[in-house]
Amino acid sequence: MNEILLTVDPVVTINNEKILLIKRAKEPFMEKFAFPGGHVDLDDIDIRHACARELQEETGLIIDPKDLVFLIILDGLNRDPRPGRRISIVYKINLPSEEMLKDCKADSDAKELIIKNIDELKSDDMAFDHWQVIEMLKIK
Repeated sequence: MNEILLTVDPVVTINNEKILLIKRAKEPFMEKFAFPGGHVDLDDIDIRHACARELQEETGLIIDPKDLVFLIILDGLNRDPRPGRRISIVYKINLPSEEMLKDCKADSDAKELIIKNIDELKSDDMAFDHWQVIEMLKIK
C-alpha cells in the first residue's frame, strides 16, 4: 500500500509534570506507551477537531479543540512499520489536575490508560517516535 496517511496525536499533560498515555494492546509496539491518537477523517472540520475527536474516542476525555496547542509534526520515513506512510500532527493540552481524567477509560486499541511522570519515562518505554515529544516536554 503506497499511500500517505494523516494522523493526529493528542498529548495530555497534567500540570506540565505528568502525561496521559495508552499502553498499546496491539502490534506494532504492543505493551509500549503511546499517545491516544489516530487517523484524520474526511469529515473532520480541521486538524484540532480531529485531535479532540480521537482523544474522546480513545479515552473518553472531552476537550474544546481551541485549547489544543500545536507541538510538532512527526514525519520520519520509517516512523511506523505498518503499510503506508503515516504523518502525525501532534497537539498538546495541559490539564490543571488528574480529576478531569477520573472517568476516562481505554478504548479497544489500548490495554489501559496510564498517567506517568514525564521525567520518569525512557526512550524504550515509548512506541513509534513518540519519544521525540517526551524529550520536548522534558526541556520545557
